[in-house]
Amino acid sequence: MAYTGNTGKTSGRLGGLGAVFFLGTLGAIAFYVQRQEVPSEHDLVRKAATVLPHEVAEEKPRALPWEDRLDPGAASLVPYESAKTPAPDGSVADDPTGRKVEPGSARLVQDLNDGHRILLTLDPVLQDSALTIFRNREIPYAAAVMLDLRDNAVLVLAGHSSMDAEVDPMEIVTNAWAPAASTFKLVTTATLLDAGAATPSTKVCFAGGFRGITDAELRDDASRDQRCETLSDAIAHSYNLVIGKLALRHLDQAQLVSMAKSLQFEQKIPFELSIERSPAHIPADPIERAKVAAGFWNVDLSPIHAAVLASILARRGVMQPPHLIAQVIGPDGTDLTPPRPGIDRVLSREVAEQLGEMMIGTTRNGTARKSFRDGHGNDYIADVVVAGKTGSLTGKKPPALNYNWFLGYAPADRPEIAFAVLLANSPSGGSRPTMRLDGSFRSTLSVAPR
Repeated sequence: MAYTGNTGKTSGRLGGLGAVFFLGTLGAIAFYVQRQEVPSEHDLVRKAATVLPHEVAEEKPRALPWEDRLDPGAASLVPYESAKTPAPDGSVADDPTGRKVEPGSARLVQDLNDGHRILLTLDPVLQDSALTIFRNREIPYAAAVMLDLRDNAVLVLAGHSSMDAEVDPMEIVTNAWAPAASTFKLVTTATLLDAGAATPSTKVCFAGGFRGITDAELRDDASRDQRCETLSDAIAHSYNLVIGKLALRHLDQAQLVSMAKSLQFEQKIPFELSIERSPAHIPADPIERAKVAAGFWNVDLSPIHAAVLASILARRGVMQPPHLIAQVIGPDGTDLTPPRPGIDRVLSREVAEQLGEMMIGTTRNGTARKSFRDGHGNDYIADVVVAGKTGSLTGKKPPALNYNWFLGYAPADRPEIAFAVLLANSPSGGSRPTMRLDGSFRSTLSVAPR
């Protein structure tokens, strides 16, 4: 897998592969995702994770002429053959011949009234597909992000709310407004593996813990703890107590904080739009820390950060900031494209590969299996293995939403895309959207009862 930039077409960078995986991820976070409920006494603690400590304002370099006006929502479709032509002053991107611009043969471009032209990395077909699905199902809050792993170009950056029309769609994808839930198990597991405190085959015996974790359940009791599962099983099936008990036995606060920061929690992720830091408040108390390590409260996550996390694992521990701008063309045709931020290794290759192997279990036999296989065990996406992690959590206080995550990458053995999808539904009043892919890769949308 090469980490070089791309100056070619945005649409079709991955052929039909990207579309298949993107649509498939929406199904993987549906009815079959394990749900975790937040005990009412801790719900306020979880909400506090969205409150970041006071930050000293950093001196920012002077903005480029176009930088503070970037707005993906203002972009229009422009045919490939004319996309790199400087924009006429005061114009709006369009096909000068008057033909209807087809998304599959165009790219999204934002033209500024001073003649600057910004070519976006977004894939028009995938972007429109995501927003159409969200609108048609009237999902209260939804977000989807997809990255091209060659250079972490953003192919999809879709935010939607049917609950609040005043919400900025970009804030839905860039703000850390949802609990990380069981996706944080990836951080805990990475810490355990990195410290040599556990291996994928390490077994833990437990009882209960499927809807929440009590203090008593975290303490070993041989007479009660009759079910034993491996760490690998815990990622695939989201077993809370396996993760919680291992964290209680082996991890201190500093270790978990350090790994969370390495995986970009509490960090400023470079991007052309502002990304809110994803807060991770790791308690000093061992019992409370074990619950957080398993995915309960105190940690929030933005959809774009979730996709970046998936990309780190897909790229075998290498962090490359995402980018939305493919090219900037000045009024005189000058290439004003900003340089890309550098890449950095934030996780050992061995740990990233071990985590990736565990994440395959999520779609093969774990919490997302029924969204990737039919009742006869046949794959909806033939001959392609997806590495993923689900996360689901329901708040008890208004607006009491049910948050459902699915993040990951594909194909698992030669990653091309990383993705994150988040749906926030009402936990009462009916249904959640589910989607399946048939053998011809045509998406179908249905509603599954709770």
